[in-house]
Amino acid sequence: MKIGKQYKLRPDIKEAAAQHVRSLFIQAGNSDLVRLLKKEAFKRVYKQMLADPDSFMPRIFSAEIEPWSGTKPKGPGDFLTGSFVLPSLPQVQIQLQEIIDDPKSTIGDLTEIIGREPKLAAAVLRLANSGLYKLEGKIETPSKAVELLGFEKAGTLALGTASLSLFKRSDDAVLDLVKFWKHSIACGVVAQEIAFIAGLGDPERFFAGGLMHDIGLHVIFESDYSMAVDIFKLACSDGYNLYKAEHEMLGFNHADLGGYILMKWKFPRQLIAAAWGHHNPRKVKTDPDAMVIHVADFIAQALGYELGISPVIGYIDRTAWEKIGITAEQLIEMLPEIRRLIDDVFYIFEE
Repeated sequence: MKIGKQYKLRPDIKEAAAQHVRSLFIQAGNSDLVRLLKKEAFKRVYKQMLADPDSFMPRIFSAEIEPWSGTKPKGPGDFLTGSFVLPSLPQVQIQLQEIIDDPKSTIGDLTEIIGREPKLAAAVLRLANSGLYKLEGKIETPSKAVELLGFEKAGTLALGTASLSLFKRSDDAVLDLVKFWKHSIACGVVAQEIAFIAGLGDPERFFAGGLMHDIGLHVIFESDYSMAVDIFKLACSDGYNLYKAEHEMLGFNHADLGGYILMKWKFPRQLIAAAWGHHNPRKVKTDPDAMVIHVADFIAQALGYELGISPVIGYIDRTAWEKIGITAEQLIEMLPEIRRLIDDVFYIFEE
């Protein structure tokens, strides 16, 4: 059913959808951008409530799960010295970082590394042929993709793509990995499109920043099942969101942890800033990566690409939005293309 003046909405579903949207945006303020996103959200939620009402039911965990017995860590570093073992980076990722960091590296060096990994080469080739990069003609080989994209763009794209291998799921997980992937991809696509429209240069690095911005969240939710359940329950409580629940239980949030992890792994500075500052871009002052990923993260959730943890999506930093320099109307005009690109990229990574 289309939502428009020629259709009569069911009053019960209309009220339920309106209430859901109010809760979703309760901490978001009332800017022009938020008002337009609310309208988009209402149309989406109304249709989803008609088609799949069970998807709005609260998640139930077994009563036999023991509450988390851990003590609040002193910070991200202390958290990582506990029982959770931070995964080692894949060898291809280490090699990619070395090549990207070495000023003497050439496009040939980068092509050789990508070509050694069939899955990585295939993903880079499919992404280069997708609507993300608007390259002329069909690209037949990874080497041609690297040549046309250039060293920095192709290197950043390959690094972000290789990083997705870190996101593995245990058999019994609190975090829905499919939602996590879709949210990360949506954030990357929105960030890249914003960077392109705003003329910020190298949109590919914003795409990679979106892919990696929630690495800290993945680590938190995979580190201890009881802790993850307790954070989930607290994030769903009145007056809370995920960010606040993490702070109350751990003393820091997944953005703090993500920035720390990427710094330990010696990722590029922009990706560290994007992860560390995506919930509070003022922490990294005027860094455009943190501002763009912060805005893209909010927009991705508002569009329905959320993590399935908290019914509240938090707030959008007005200063960050204003400094990016695009209008709410420009963003809304981009939404059909953004949704199409998200579906295309998710399909590529599923492959």
